[in-house]
Amino acid sequence: MSEYRENEGPYDFSTSDNAALLLIDHQVGLMQLTRDMSPEEFRNNLLGLAKTAKLFELPVILTTSVDWGPNGPILPELKELFPDIEVLRRPGVINAWRWPEFRKAVDSLERKKLIIAGMTDSTCLQFPALDAVTEGYDVHGVMMPVEL
Repeated sequence: MSEYRENEGPYDFSTSDNAALLLIDHQVGLMQLTRDMSPEEFRNNLLGLAKTAKLFELPVILTTSVDWGPNGPILPELKELFPDIEVLRRPGVINAWRWPEFRKAVDSLERKKLIIAGMTDSTCLQFPALDAVTEGYDVHGVMMPVEL
């Protein structure tokens, strides 16, 4: 029988040296469709997460889907917070993980711990998270449920 050791376990903790934040489809048009919390509350939660990532110097990837249509552009506050990060604009590929530019960006980080927050848990978060796990990534999903 092994002895219990405080703060030791089978997994390494996520740190600013081994993790990255992926922000998926946080777009102006989609924000208007939130039902389980106000758009303002959702925005505040998201910006708190983004500012925490910036404070801890986590690499961040921003992506949108059909941002020239009704989904609208990325939230201006995210672009202001990360002015030097290119927004990866997907032409309707729902699962960001399956968009080649997104995958290239993730692979270039060389980090196996991903913190993923999506506009919706059931699509924007779930699909890429499942694909990433099957490829050996350690995924931590940020649950900010949105009912569309």
